[in-house]
Amino acid sequence: MRAGYVWDYGPFEYWDLIGLDKGIQLVEDSGEKIPDWILKMKATGASTFYKYEKGKKKYFDNATQSYKSIPGSDAFIILDSYRQNTPVIKNSECTIHDIGEGVMCLEFQSKSNSIGEGIGTAMSEAIDLAEKENWNGIVIGNNAKQFSVGANLMNVGMLAMQKQYEPLEKLVADFQAINMKIRTSKIPVVVATQGYVFGGGCEIAMHCDAGIYAAESYIGLVEVGVGLLPGGGGTKEMTLRVSDGFYEGDVQIPMLIDHFKTIATAGVATSAPNAFDLHYLKEGKDFVSYNTQRNIGMAKDKVLELSKDYIPPAPREDIEVLGRTGLGALYSAINEFRLAGYMSEYDVEMPVKLHKYFVEETSRDLKK
Repeated sequence: MRAGYVWDYGPFEYWDLIGLDKGIQLVEDSGEKIPDWILKMKATGASTFYKYEKGKKKYFDNATQSYKSIPGSDAFIILDSYRQNTPVIKNSECTIHDIGEGVMCLEFQSKSNSIGEGIGTAMSEAIDLAEKENWNGIVIGNNAKQFSVGANLMNVGMLAMQKQYEPLEKLVADFQAINMKIRTSKIPVVVATQGYVFGGGCEIAMHCDAGIYAAESYIGLVEVGVGLLPGGGGTKEMTLRVSDGFYEGDVQIPMLIDHFKTIATAGVATSAPNAFDLHYLKEGKDFVSYNTQRNIGMAKDKVLELSKDYIPPAPREDIEVLGRTGLGALYSAINEFRLAGYMSEYDVEMPVKLHKYFVEETSRDLKK
């Protein structure tokens, strides 16, 4: 029922949610008969069809009248199975689990998994703890429908409307700092995504050492679509990817425009494979999973693989930017988009502001 009709839960999982006794009462009140196997199950003292035990999801097996692990679930890491354990770190927006073999899993738990102060604080604390106590690494992932809808824009909007620019600048600077902390940490950090991977969620993913992306991941820097600029390092990452893509004798301007267009038009990849075409994902660094429930398990395996003789990335000072030549090409491209009707006047204003980050300021940021 879950696979064929896209239900969030199967029939007996729904029964577990309302409670075994309540379900029996509803069936009997409807004039229906309870199957004998359910009454036998209840007589054994079992109160649920499924349960979590020692990190594994188990089902009640009628033949043996006991709980057994679901076949083929060994590769799954379902974070609900760790709720009974004491979390490594926990706040109102985030829980960090010990998922075994020296690996933490940082789980977003805010509304729609939007990124706020609590998530940023937890990420920073997790990296500090992992480095201090010699953990093998960190997985950033969750089992929710959406990995993250991005930064908490309500908070950003309130600060802007109240003209509290200093706190707003600090908020952006802090997010940039935590993403660079992920990038340069002494332990590997791997992301595992599904559903929406928007805005700040995309920027967090771009800074990780590797990524396991469900095929149905919708990935993009969508800020321009709501009148904002990507402020968490996404433009810097695109600049870096353009620079790394140049080779001797290459015609550089088309590659610059291709990457710039992705951000300027708030391009969203409609699948993980499509995200490679839009340059959000990189070959050799990011990988596609065709079974969403395996994401976190695959990410954990990747952390363990990278942790062997791990060498943190060093700050880069070899970034090639195209200066005035590149700026002129981008202005020409923006004008063509406007004339063709792909951009409104305000849509034009945002990319013009964006170029300062994409062509000029990002080079200075990267050298820092």
